[in-house]
Amino acid sequence: MSSRYVRLDPETVRLLDRCIAQAQEAAARLNRDGVDEAMRTRLASALMEAISLGERDEGRLVAFALQVLPAYRERLARPSPPPLAEAPGRAFSDDRVPKPVTNRL
Repeated sequence: MSSRYVRLDPETVRLLDRCIAQAQEAAARLNRDGVDEAMRTRLASALMEAISLGERDEGRLVAFALQVLPAYRERLARPSPPPLAEAPGRAFSDDRVPKPVTNRL
């Protein structure tokens, strides 16, 4: 029987803290209803899964966690918008949400 408790070194805890903050920020931009406790739990669970598989790259951890969100997966399925120079009237780019990572764990 495996324990549900995991021992993490201080640097990994700091890494997870940064990643959950970034993932929640991105999730809030993707989800009109905001980030609730259930969503935070899903993001944190995904981060713990990736950490347990040995991932330590901050960007890949955040992108992995965001894949639990339907809005993020839908965004990945859409074709990329044209560059800003070709899209008059756009006030800002949509680059504030982390890009998907093609290198899966």
